[in-house]
Amino acid sequence: MFRTSVRNLEFPDGVTRKIETYRLVWRWYDWALDYEFAPSQEWLLNTVLRCADHEGIPVDDALGTVLDYVIHRDEYLHGMDYTYDNLELLVAKQAMERYRSR
Repeated sequence: MFRTSVRNLEFPDGVTRKIETYRLVWRWYDWALDYEFAPSQEWLLNTVLRCADHEGIPVDDALGTVLDYVIHRDEYLHGMDYTYDNLELLVAKQAMERYRSR
């Protein structure tokens, strides 16, 4: 889990970058791209570039930072589950919570 691997990613600025990061980060990246309600790849990679520039960190580190933020935001704020997506169950739980709160 704490091993790293390398992938080449083509960023929206037209530059292909060799990104080395933890395999866990790559798993998050794959989940985010496969998840129906997640941001697009272009949005993610643009945000990674902006984060790297703003924070003054390498793009490799910015990828993990952005994915951590996006996944936690979606899971905790919106109740989405990137790993075990069951939208019908999610909608039913939210409806029950609204009903109970009345």
